[in-house]
Amino acid sequence: MWHNLVINICFVASTIFFFFSFIQLIHKERLPSNYFLSVVFLSTGMHGFSLSFNTSGFQIFTRYFIFSDYAFIALIGPFLFLFVIYITTDRRITRKAVVLHSLPFFLFFILIEVLNLLYFDEADKGSLPVFKAIFSAACLSLFIYLFLIIRQLRTFYRRKKSPQIAVLIFIASCSLFFSLIFILSWTSVRELQFVSDAAFACTSTLFIFFLIRYPHYFNRLQHDAQGIRYRKSQIEKLNTQKLMERLDALIEDEKIHMDRSVSLKTLSGELDISSSQLSELLNSHHKASFNNFINSYRVEEAKTLLHAKSDVNILEIAFECGFNSKTAFNTAFRKFTGLTPSEYKKQLSS
Repeated sequence: MWHNLVINICFVASTIFFFFSFIQLIHKERLPSNYFLSVVFLSTGMHGFSLSFNTSGFQIFTRYFIFSDYAFIALIGPFLFLFVIYITTDRRITRKAVVLHSLPFFLFFILIEVLNLLYFDEADKGSLPVFKAIFSAACLSLFIYLFLIIRQLRTFYRRKKSPQIAVLIFIASCSLFFSLIFILSWTSVRELQFVSDAAFACTSTLFIFFLIRYPHYFNRLQHDAQGIRYRKSQIEKLNTQKLMERLDALIEDEKIHMDRSVSLKTLSGELDISSSQLSELLNSHHKASFNNFINSYRVEEAKTLLHAKSDVNILEIAFECGFNSKTAFNTAFRKFTGLTPSEYKKQLSS
């Protein structure tokens, strides 16, 4: 009875986590932190769904996808860590860093699916020690990442006693404790398996109630963290007027934004200031991140070119304006104009 109740709670909680994941994807600001959270919610939901389908004996699931949630556990820690790093530091998170942090997930997922195809019977799969090893490695990875997250948050919290950060520390600490239970339940104390499932159900339910009660928690957390980062200004002793004049010259005269290799580091080098100083300067004077600042000028250039060169391919215009791909161009163009480049071009012709 209790086991069925736990499984049903996991199923409902997972469905809500999928909804939260979708909400982060369509968030109007479209910050990297929103995508990191989306992956965290999606991975958590996948684990809960797996518990439900595994118990129900759903044949397609047990044949092809059983134990696949172990790989998704290896995604929760890395992407929650990237989220915390993004909101608490000025460090730029590159695609390479995201791929490296995601590498264990891909390795685990491929190995699990290969074994699922090689072994038909669920009992045969369950007897394989490799699945226990993968689960233990995924939980250990989660444990290590949570430890790093708590350490980073505590360091950040000392700068200002923010209630938003305190809540996140509490959530991470509870998750750290339960990740230890997960490891013990599969490595030495099998009787703890039900306890680990119940712990996941209870933690998920409490977290969902918390998000329903405070739906804008993560937005407030990001804004609060940004305020703390800039509390001790790094540009107060700089001649900001002169820096802004130089920045305007780089944009208007040298068209530096149309260089596809321009980055926060290269632009700060042109201004002879640090990356964090440039980030604060843009936030203070333009209320924009580096990417939004650069892309806004690129989109304006693109609008001019679409009007002047109606016969030129849209992809060529994207590259000419400094975008690295058509996807990035479409996303930025829609963000600043509400239309895709194709829709904008049709509107011009009509």
